[in-house]
Amino acid sequence: MLFVVIVFSLPHRIQAGESNAYQAKRLSNVTVVAAGERSVYAIKEDGTVWAWGGWKRSGLLGNGYPVQSVSPVQMKISDAHDVASGTGHTLLLKKDGTVWATGSNEDGQLGLGTASNEIVLAPVRIEGLNNIKAIVADGNQSLALKSDGTVWQWGRTDRVNIPSSTPVRVEGLPAGVSIAAGSGSAMMLDVEGNVYVWGTVLTETNPDKIRKPTRVSGLKKSTAIAASGKRAAALAEDGTVWTWNNSKLYPTPGQLLHPTKVLQAEGVQHITGGGGSSFGLTKKDGTVWMWYSYWDQPAYTAVQIRGIHDASHMASSQVWGNYALLKNGTLMTWEMDTLGQFSKPEPVQAPIQIQLNGEVIPLVIPPVIINNVSYVPLRGVFEPIGATIEWNQGNFTGKVKKGNTVIEIYAAAEKLSLNGQFVPDEFNPKMFHGVTIVPLRFISEKLGAEVKWNAADYTVHINIQ
Repeated sequence: MLFVVIVFSLPHRIQAGESNAYQAKRLSNVTVVAAGERSVYAIKEDGTVWAWGGWKRSGLLGNGYPVQSVSPVQMKISDAHDVASGTGHTLLLKKDGTVWATGSNEDGQLGLGTASNEIVLAPVRIEGLNNIKAIVADGNQSLALKSDGTVWQWGRTDRVNIPSSTPVRVEGLPAGVSIAAGSGSAMMLDVEGNVYVWGTVLTETNPDKIRKPTRVSGLKKSTAIAASGKRAAALAEDGTVWTWNNSKLYPTPGQLLHPTKVLQAEGVQHITGGGGSSFGLTKKDGTVWMWYSYWDQPAYTAVQIRGIHDASHMASSQVWGNYALLKNGTLMTWEMDTLGQFSKPEPVQAPIQIQLNGEVIPLVIPPVIINNVSYVPLRGVFEPIGATIEWNQGNFTGKVKKGNTVIEIYAAAEKLSLNGQFVPDEFNPKMFHGVTIVPLRFISEKLGAEVKWNAADYTVHINIQ
């Protein structure tokens, strides 16, 4: 499978000193934001799911390709209601209550009845799961909550039991209203506002003991739960937040299932677990706060993310940062380091489209802008123009041919030739995240195409007669 990428400069009509038109359009109409360890997901009003991040040779993005993307790509699913993601797999809940899965499956975390090293690149339905109201994932484990309040679990659920490749009901629980998953553990909130935890009990003295579903004592009536790493949190009905260890192996065992109040966390409306033992929350006033909980502390204090005042929900990915869903349906993103320092929030941009003679071209990844240069997949553009493409993966060389025009690509040497003559350095191919990139404008013009940028519709238009 060929994943060479091409690049072209911005249209010349964007003059120096003008604002960058590529940065003007935000991802919009978002109703749900979610994140896994390596990916981020946004569900739009129309039920489409857009994903970015990913992992090399993984189907986390569910768009049919094992390629990561720094810009949102559309997953191959419709009518989505919710999404959850672990380390290398993604679960999707449709509005009809069915669950679909994509990505890695070595522990049976896709729930397809078998465990395999083969990657599933587009969502497939998990048979037998119907009337589902909630899904969660963490690591290689998956959970679903049915409308009757029962919880079903599959994949690598703890450190001791053999993974299950089909959903199995969790026994010993009352009727539930929400679920959460952490490192080797899972949680459920019942209809009375009680929190239950089960999974591996990790301590210094007993690292592989299994905890059956156990109620967490000392909590006020809760309305929401979240997990991150080996820690957990609950939102009480009075708007306060409480946190505790579900398990602990390093650096100290800590005290398990012992809730303590999170400071600076009052008037909270939504909580979420994130990557790297971080937690986030949104308050009723629309502000966003976070705290980091990997190291055992006597108390944890939430810190406000400055510059966001109208958020409804948030999500955190260990690799791809933190995200706030604003009430207007757009997203803001920022980073947090291990010292708890935050970067300035920035808007999440919509993906740029490519049209050939007025028709949208489906691409492996959408154009990626770096220093006013856009990168797009080679095979998705030049073949529709009428060129043939040859690529030798062994020595990273390729040819684009149309009529008497032959453009040769030497990726390892970062050279490009036109009809046997090397072109100036500004047109040389480069490597971008392990992918070869070459200049689109130069090649398109040599193949007889015209390239224009339309800021109004956020689209690159390629025309050829």
